[in-house]
Amino acid sequence: MTNVRIIGRTIRSAGTDDLDDVAATVAAAFLDDPVTCWLLPDVTRRRQLAGPLFRLYVEPYLSHGETYLTTDGVGAAVWLSPGAELFTAEEDETFGRRLEELVGDDIVRFGQLAETFAEHHPVEPLWYCQFLATVPAFQSQGIGSAFLRDVLQRADRDGIPAYHEATTPRNRALYQRHGYVDQGEFRLPDGPPLWRMWREPK
Repeated sequence: MTNVRIIGRTIRSAGTDDLDDVAATVAAAFLDDPVTCWLLPDVTRRRQLAGPLFRLYVEPYLSHGETYLTTDGVGAAVWLSPGAELFTAEEDETFGRRLEELVGDDIVRFGQLAETFAEHHPVEPLWYCQFLATVPAFQSQGIGSAFLRDVLQRADRDGIPAYHEATTPRNRALYQRHGYVDQGEFRLPDGPPLWRMWREPK
């Protein structure tokens, strides 16, 4: 996806130099997401940690070349391509240490999050959308759909499925409009529901 025009703005590929901008967009979009609220229940602490937290989560994806950003910074999409390994074993250990240093005692919930997601994640090669983010004031303007269309066209062309965990009914409906099928609900321990969204290539 390179310089795609949509609703008066441009979507472009994001690289490692765009880390702060992508992380800020994702943090704004997911600040009050049910999963973020479960991870960090205290709203003051959540606001303090959202920026550096999502920066930590976004960073490893940028080197894989499938992260996209609107030029005005109101939307971002963070993908992992089929067969790509997000971390080496050493990078995974480093990520874990950095996360624990950042969130302190809340690390237990982050461990539960990782275990629960891994338990339900498909094993076959697929396009995985980690974050599809639009700043709240700009939602319902077609930005999320624009991000989805390009990658899903490539998935269809190559005969590759796509997968995402929807964290709200609204997000679930967006994915369903783009051909994803709800494969069932799962929950975080004493936490909110999520939906396994699967899309077969067309």
